[in-house]
Amino acid sequence: MLDPMRWYWQIGLVAALFAGDVCAQQQRTRIEVPLFEGGAGLEFYDYVSRAYEEERPDVEVDFYGDPRIVDKVRVRILEGSFPEVSNAGLNYWSLIRNGEIRPLDDFLDGPNWEGDRTWRESFMPGSLDRYEYEGKTYGIPLFYSVYAVWYNKNMFAEHGWQTPRTWHEFFALCELIREADIWPLAFQGRYPGYIGSVIDNAYYHLAGPERYYEQKELAPGSFDNPEFVEALRLVQRTGQDYFQPGALGMSHTESQLEFFLGHTAMVFCGSWLKSEMLGKIPDGFRLGAFNFPITEPTKADPNAINSGSGYFFVFKNSGNPEIGVDFLRFMTSREMAGTFAEMRDILVAVDGAMEGRTTEDMQDLVEMAQRATTSYGTAPGEGFPEMDQPLNDVRFKIVNGEITPAQAAKKLESAAAAVRNRGANPDRITVRHVWKPALLLGLLGLAMAFWLYTTFRQWREKQAGEATRPSGKVRLSWLGVILFVGPAAIFYTLFVIVPSLKSFVWSSMRWDGLTDMTFVGLLHFQRLLFESDEFWIALSNNLFIMFMIPLCVLPLSLFLAVCISREVIGAKIFRIAFFFPNILGGVAATLLWMHLYNPQGGPVNTVLVALGLEGFAGFAWLAQDNLYWALVPMSIWGAAGFNMILFLAAMESIPSSVYEAADIDGASPWRQFWSITIPLIWEVLSISIVFMVIGGMKAFEVIWLLTNQTPTTDNHVIGTRMVQAMFAEFKVGEATAIAVLLFLMVFFGTTATLRAMKREAVEF
Repeated sequence: MLDPMRWYWQIGLVAALFAGDVCAQQQRTRIEVPLFEGGAGLEFYDYVSRAYEEERPDVEVDFYGDPRIVDKVRVRILEGSFPEVSNAGLNYWSLIRNGEIRPLDDFLDGPNWEGDRTWRESFMPGSLDRYEYEGKTYGIPLFYSVYAVWYNKNMFAEHGWQTPRTWHEFFALCELIREADIWPLAFQGRYPGYIGSVIDNAYYHLAGPERYYEQKELAPGSFDNPEFVEALRLVQRTGQDYFQPGALGMSHTESQLEFFLGHTAMVFCGSWLKSEMLGKIPDGFRLGAFNFPITEPTKADPNAINSGSGYFFVFKNSGNPEIGVDFLRFMTSREMAGTFAEMRDILVAVDGAMEGRTTEDMQDLVEMAQRATTSYGTAPGEGFPEMDQPLNDVRFKIVNGEITPAQAAKKLESAAAAVRNRGANPDRITVRHVWKPALLLGLLGLAMAFWLYTTFRQWREKQAGEATRPSGKVRLSWLGVILFVGPAAIFYTLFVIVPSLKSFVWSSMRWDGLTDMTFVGLLHFQRLLFESDEFWIALSNNLFIMFMIPLCVLPLSLFLAVCISREVIGAKIFRIAFFFPNILGGVAATLLWMHLYNPQGGPVNTVLVALGLEGFAGFAWLAQDNLYWALVPMSIWGAAGFNMILFLAAMESIPSSVYEAADIDGASPWRQFWSITIPLIWEVLSISIVFMVIGGMKAFEVIWLLTNQTPTTDNHVIGTRMVQAMFAEFKVGEATAIAVLLFLMVFFGTTATLRAMKREAVEF
């Protein structure tokens, strides 16, 4: 028999140990580390977090990652709730100037983790230069992002090709590759930013470092000059003559896979290339890299490397910034950085960490980084966020051959002047549009007046007892309203109505989410309506979706619904094939179409070429100049099924006796459709049209996905422009003004449409 006292003693001991463990957990200092989940993955960060916790048992590292972590961290910054450490692609210069990032010099001048040198001396030459401001250092590099030209070593050895040093040698090499019936370069065309490093390289060597950095500060004349025009000419020739067909419609992984499959000889990319493509590289593939070609003579160090992302920052106003710095010291120790280099076969910025830790594929890039005594380039968040859009536009149009280098230089010079002028006089508005805002405001006014008039008329009819009341209407008691409607109403008010009302207030403020708000009244609305070309281009794209898609979808949906209701052969197949996208969901369906539209080997181009349409070989459907027409078949496939089911349900509710009577009277199927079917399903048809109007005005995710979150100005819709203004340019007031305009257009547009299409109900 068990001794009761002994049993109680054992329970008490277990409880005490458990309580002690809980107390120990509560006493641990927690630091938060949100990270970008890119080609390097998150495996190393989990490893280093657990290793640091072993070194510092009093610290808990709460790290988490996401490919879109930047959006989450931006929200945290806007609400003033800062993590300790992050590498999310934010506008760090704005945060640095506002004092939100902790300077690290007192730690950098102290010992590194090993204690054999200062922490500053632990990094490769030039790697700490990127984020220096007023003599202080703010960014710590780990992953050394170096841009280069990657090449297929096996292919080069087979044909006896030599790596080039100058642009002249590079073009000669490309011609040799073309003669071998191979395309020289794959390119990530749906990311126009990839060509930015090539343009930077050419201008850096043509104009010299001083003028290069003057351009980054938007100095007058730094774009419209002979050297920059020549840099654009070199890049345009590269894109027009040597990019693989369809490159402008490819994502980064699609184009890089083309390179690894041997369909091209080279690709422009950063040092993450191999890490990002692990698992997709064929066995026996030998990877090589060489620096971007230089001009001859050059005005810069020929061994300079173009570097960019991979920096970590400590937020000054977080809970434990000093522990965050200590975590970075540990992460950039030679052992940890070397482990990272070995795990992902990638470059790191810690001196001596890569010795014997990387494979032969990375050797060329390692030697390139070790030879370099300086670096140049633009890291995420550097410069002027408002210039990102004009730069993105010009990069695409240069590679596409849509504009000349001289025109592109003038366009960027004009954009830089506009950014400077707005910074000097933020309240000034240049009127560029008159009739467009007059028309929009007039239509909104008419819609509002029509809505008020019909609302008042309905109220009068209800008071006079003339309005028809729905039969079977259920009346709830006050207790029923409180129990069944109250909770939903409270949550809806807190999470929808209150934030919506607050957005009306924010739309009258100038605010970047960091500094104090400044009241500007209707300035943002005036700028959007009378000055902004981007807003009107975005609105025109919304109108294209709103009108073009219904013109295609509604007739097809009606036709399919009629066919199924009349039980034609294959009706069940129609049901499944056209309703399938609604099961998939919008994002999954979009990803499927991205595969179908692949320029090289995608089913769409393959079928068209098989039909004898040779012009579609390598056609870039998802290139930004073809995007909206590519949306039409996507939208038909995605929307026709839902509307087909909607119309079919309405048609099947019509008594068959109505059609039998029409047959006896000699009405043809066409006459029955127009005289019976359409009137009796008119209410459902009206609702479908309103859904499409709302969908067209609220279009966002498809454009955002298909442009890889970097649409050109010509491809923005109002939703993407709003997100860019809010999260890329930190213009909270302007973004909320866009949201208010969108709300007004959707609300009054849809209510006016519904009431204009309203007809007296047909009884049957």
